[in-house]
Amino acid sequence: MKKNLILIFCSLIIAKAEINGLAFYDYEYNLSKEVFGAEKNSFSFKRVYFTYKSLISDDLSFTFQTDVGNIGDDPGLTSYLKKAQLNWNGPLNISLGMQGMNMFNVKENNWGFRFIEKSPMDKHKFSSSSDMGIGISGNKNNLSYNLLITNGSGYKKQETDAYKKTSIQFVYGDKKLNDKYGINLGTAFSHEPYSINDTRKVISFFNGFANNKLRVGSEYDLKIDTGLNNTEQIIAFYSSYQLNNNFEGLVFIDIYDPDIKLNQNLETYMIFGLNYNPTKGFILSPNIRMNFYENVNVNEKILKINFQFNF
Repeated sequence: MKKNLILIFCSLIIAKAEINGLAFYDYEYNLSKEVFGAEKNSFSFKRVYFTYKSLISDDLSFTFQTDVGNIGDDPGLTSYLKKAQLNWNGPLNISLGMQGMNMFNVKENNWGFRFIEKSPMDKHKFSSSSDMGIGISGNKNNLSYNLLITNGSGYKKQETDAYKKTSIQFVYGDKKLNDKYGINLGTAFSHEPYSINDTRKVISFFNGFANNKLRVGSEYDLKIDTGLNNTEQIIAFYSSYQLNNNFEGLVFIDIYDPDIKLNQNLETYMIFGLNYNPTKGFILSPNIRMNFYENVNVNEKILKINFQFNF
């Protein structure tokens, strides 16, 4: 009897749940003469996300997500808990737990191809993509807001201080242009003290547009660290064009300045590629990447084939 009750309970949970997975792989050939070994020519496994979503009631839902992949220079695989998020749609929309941040999630959708490359703010570590805390969000007259108070350490590190990060996002228009047509215009801001006198601030402005063929987006981001007396800057543009049912072209341009007070230190990163969709749930993307460094006479060119599989 006890075993039957457990089976019935598990069946009810699964019946109300959505389970999916997403995996990224790639092949890389570095055209630079200075590169040798595995960095010259290699296949690699980038990420696998497993996501479980459950509707507990009409107003309450839960999302659980793991992130498995290569972290930093470690050749092995590491697993992290990326989301353990409870959402309550009451008088206010409240989120609790380990949850997605609001600093570049909309821009990531405007770009639309996380399996090829991270969005610029994620790539340059202006903010973690997930963190532990509490959030309040809402939408009125096509204007949405999202306020978060989080640890500030992200989902890959333990919290080490009493200071907390406050971040807020305002978006007019559609927030998921990779799934629907429309426009968006938005801003995001975060404030994180890390000592009595020192803070990190991030200010971002972005926009996007999508129709049945074309999707474009751009952004301008600043990261200000008063302790280091340093301001980083990103100017980025990305676009894709649907050629037919199976092919779409894409471009990604990321101009990064690690310190705006210094001259001749811009880093320009460009991707030009083609997505091929042979069947549902699978994308193959051959592309070429170029890195240009303003203060160094060394430029990089990399040929890549990125793969995305989802179920």
